[in-house]
Amino acid sequence: MEPNVVLVILVVVATALVAYLLRTKIKSFWLNHTTRRCLNQLGIDQRSNIKWPDGIGHYFVIDRLILRKEGITVLNYNQYPGKIFCADAIDEWTQMVGQKSYRFKNPLHELDLQIKAISASVPGVPVDGFVFFDHLAEFPKGHPDRVIHLKKIPEALLSDKKDEADATVKAAWKSLMAKIGTNMPGVAGV
Repeated sequence: MEPNVVLVILVVVATALVAYLLRTKIKSFWLNHTTRRCLNQLGIDQRSNIKWPDGIGHYFVIDRLILRKEGITVLNYNQYPGKIFCADAIDEWTQMVGQKSYRFKNPLHELDLQIKAISASVPGVPVDGFVFFDHLAEFPKGHPDRVIHLKKIPEALLSDKKDEADATVKAAWKSLMAKIGTNMPGVAGV
């Protein structure tokens, strides 16, 4: 065999071996990339990592604020690997990772507070919200309607970027963006 052919074969075998050994990391990277791409395409426009006043002298962070054709959506992004057991009305949800269980606060309660705070700033405009779980979460017993994941994204969030928001919604969005950008010291939106 020629030395060039042997070299090519060695490179192909080494590449295949490295890809095989790193397959879990490659899959995780791809799923994270897919999740980010999906989230970035939601709605007509969006801002992320917004620091917003809670109305009692403190601030909370909204992961994503999304402009839709007929309203505004608050989206909170949660990364909890494993099996999630949850319901609308319970205060603590359970995460099972292997044989261990962990409790965490029901994220819908925080979401409701954020929706109320944004609604107060844009009266007359529909504001809704969802909690998004990434590809690492499973829901063996189901989940509330306001919990979404890559396989279950509401149609209203899948707007085409070419769509136009209703005039009232568009004006409310501009008002929110002005508050994020100028009127609130320390408030950031990207």
